Amino acid sequence: MTKTSKELRLSVTHIKILETVSFLNEKHFYPLSHGVRKILMGEEDEETLNFKDCPTYGTLISYPSKKISRYVMMLQRYHYLNKKYDYATDKLYLEISDLGVATLLKYRKKHKINYKKKIAPKETTIVHID
Repeated sequence: MTKTSKELRLSVTHIKILETVSFLNEKHFYPLSHGVRKILMGEEDEETLNFKDCPTYGTLISYPSKKISRYVMMLQRYHYLNKKYDYATDKLYLEISDLGVATLLKYRKKHKINYKKKIAPKETTIVHID
């Protein structure tokens, strides 16, 4: 009996990660998994200011960073994402593969994409009490 390799069943979270990496790659930006997490969680800092127009910005605010990293790792393992080397920083960055692009196109044909941005409630850290 031969063992066949399993396919990865893509969830909406996988698709959001692919959408994020695709969006960045189209603009010639290549993120680390931490960069993908920052965009998905809607973090506002100097790196993410230019990417607020990303359709997936702020759509996974409740996911811990480890969980997003695991999703990214699975997408790499199943060849939906590739690594691209940058000589200036001596690091490997994420790039969507041909399989990832084909998967996104197929998903977009079947589903109407309307990601809802979620706003994390801001905790008041300083209050004035009379």
